Amino acid sequence: MKKNFLDLYKLFEAVEISDLDSEFLKKAMRLTNFNLSTRDFESLEYKKEIQFLFRTHFFPGFDLDDCLDEVNAEKINSVIAKLKALDSKMFTKMHKYNLKGVGPGEATLYFILNKGHLGGGASAGVDLVHGSSKYEVKAVTLSSTGHVKDFKIGGTENLSGIISDAVKLKKKAIKRYTNRDTEINKSQIGEIKRKFPTEWSKIENEYKNQAYNYFKEHDVIFMNNKTKKIGEIIAIKKVKKSDIELENITSGTIKPAIKVK
Repeated sequence: MKKNFLDLYKLFEAVEISDLDSEFLKKAMRLTNFNLSTRDFESLEYKKEIQFLFRTHFFPGFDLDDCLDEVNAEKINSVIAKLKALDSKMFTKMHKYNLKGVGPGEATLYFILNKGHLGGGASAGVDLVHGSSKYEVKAVTLSSTGHVKDFKIGGTENLSGIISDAVKLKKKAIKRYTNRDTEINKSQIGEIKRKFPTEWSKIENEYKNQAYNYFKEHDVIFMNNKTKKIGEIIAIKKVKKSDIELENITSGTIKPAIKVK
């Protein structure tokens, strides 16, 4: 026999609130994703509403007056420290917030920067717009040598010719290897440079030119993507050609290393 609404209501009414685990309910009822699209982040139209959503459900103890009106690495990191102190797990969720075509850290910057919005698909090489300033955002790791790495440049540059030349040189320089023909790691690059310094220098310079062509229009915000310092700003800078190195070739593309310190 089916219970009617009144019967169900009486069942709920019979539950003693004191018998419930409030911490469990708090965790279970906490939203970690919203019904938002990438387009909602591509303007300031719903800025206050989105900031309110993240504050309410991710960081209820955060004061939205601490959000910033300027792009400043030290000040952004100060706000990030406050958010992590409130809830480091929720901060990581925001850093990795799932939006189509949006990289790690971009939702965080949208939340923190009152005047910032995401660039959108029509803005090639632009991830963040803040007033009249435009930025590329890269989630990276920082090496002991002061280089940021473990990222790739956008799809506006055709690297197939450079990769093809590099693979041919690898086959000439290294007779035996266990990785794929099209994969060239750091140690293999060292061996190629030792045997064919002139030829490799030509390949690397061609890559530097293309990478610089990608970076030259905008400042780049490099955000740490490692667990302990996730989301923190490593540097905001205009990348020079002399900063760029060819780090490795993997997964059909070239990954750079950029000198930041």
